[in-house]
Amino acid sequence: LAGQRKQAAPAKVEDLEKQKAIAADLDATIANLEAALEAKQLKESRQLFKTAQQQFKSLDHRNGKPFQARMQLLTGQLRELGDWLGFATEPKQIALCEQMEHLAKQPIEPEAKAERIKELQNEWRNLGGSSDRELWSRFKAASDKAYEPCKEYFSAKSGLKRANLETRRAICAELETFLANADWTSIDWKAAEKIHLTARQEWKAAWPVEFRENRQVQKHFDSLLKQLEAPLDEERQKNEALKQDIVDKAEALIDHEPLQDAMNQAKNLQSDWKAIGITRHREDRKLWQAFRKACDQIFARRDAQRSEQQQATQAADDAAGAVLQETQGIQRGQDVSALSEALTTLNNLQTLALSSDVKERVQEEKRRLKKALADQQMLQDISTWQSLVLARTDGQPEPEQVPRHWPELAALQQAYDHSELVIRAEILSGVDSPASDQQRRMEIQVQRLAEGMGSSEQNTNQIVELEKLVANWCLKLSGQAPDQALAERLNNALAAVASD
Repeated sequence: LAGQRKQAAPAKVEDLEKQKAIAADLDATIANLEAALEAKQLKESRQLFKTAQQQFKSLDHRNGKPFQARMQLLTGQLRELGDWLGFATEPKQIALCEQMEHLAKQPIEPEAKAERIKELQNEWRNLGGSSDRELWSRFKAASDKAYEPCKEYFSAKSGLKRANLETRRAICAELETFLANADWTSIDWKAAEKIHLTARQEWKAAWPVEFRENRQVQKHFDSLLKQLEAPLDEERQKNEALKQDIVDKAEALIDHEPLQDAMNQAKNLQSDWKAIGITRHREDRKLWQAFRKACDQIFARRDAQRSEQQQATQAADDAAGAVLQETQGIQRGQDVSALSEALTTLNNLQTLALSSDVKERVQEEKRRLKKALADQQMLQDISTWQSLVLARTDGQPEPEQVPRHWPELAALQQAYDHSELVIRAEILSGVDSPASDQQRRMEIQVQRLAEGMGSSEQNTNQIVELEKLVANWCLKLSGQAPDQALAERLNNALAAVASD
């Protein structure tokens, strides 16, 4: 019995099942490996072969024996594929070495240079690597040389990230201090909104940072922002409600009458709008567009009225221009009725909506025609006076021939003899008296100066004083009829006034 060979212990059921599972996995891996080799995918084939080797080693002798020949065959096929692809990819790998060596000499911005290095390394890996150690060493040396200037940059960038992280922590500390001391019942909302905006801008500017180290700081900052945004949003919504109320009031004024009152109220609403505090930008823009639209409609009514007024003014100016062309042809000396009719026509233009320039032209023309009418009326009056002066030499004129107001005029002036009346008329008219009357004329002038009448009668009162003298000539001196020569002198004085 001692010389007999011991029999192997029977395998456990669990080990048998595990071996069968590994064998099945190996069979599937080999099938995938054969497909990858057939497709000439070296990288994938190597990974699958490595997996197959691990699975093969996990099998015992009895279960691994059926796969032994296939594994040997696949090993040879993989080696052949590597040799074949190495021959095919060697020129490409040499080109990658040359590109990497060229890149190492170029003064490119570090970020872009590092990115290009990474691209060339990925292309090298996609070619499946190289079995030529010398070629790989060349590519590796070129890569290290190209990346050398980037090391300092990324080292400095790492320091910048740490500095930015400290800046962000400082921003959080400032926000905490502000929130702890804020009195929301009397706070300057615009200043608080600016703090919110500035904090976000400075936070964004403090970049780049290390993602992992920034994670907790970012959470803290987001929490502080929410604490600040809550009261800001509440204030914004309250102000948006106020602005919506202004919009509603403005829309109600679109058809409001009178228009001037609507415009005044719209201007007051614009002032109220400016006094309202912070709002959300997008909502404020919508509200402002609605408010602006309502105001534009209100003032568009004013523009429409102005346009109508301008049209009416243009029509009135055109009509007045035609009338002015007609009246400007009327000159001094024309018939009194023609002058009066022209004045009436110009007076009717006052009811029209004339422009200021045309209105001034109309007024100027009216003044000219009134003066012409007054001059013409004066000429007619003086002609009548001259007839009555001559008629007085033949006796007292008939009462119906004398103007009604003459008795009152004559009563206002003391009685003079015929000679003094004529001399006074000559003084008023600026006509020379005969040499025989010069002494008396001088005495009368001295008397007039003493009475303060030397200057006033030469202008506005000249005609009135002359008319008084003529009224005296015709009515007061009821004795002997005046001399014909004196009557002619008096009429000459009147004629001199009429010719001025």
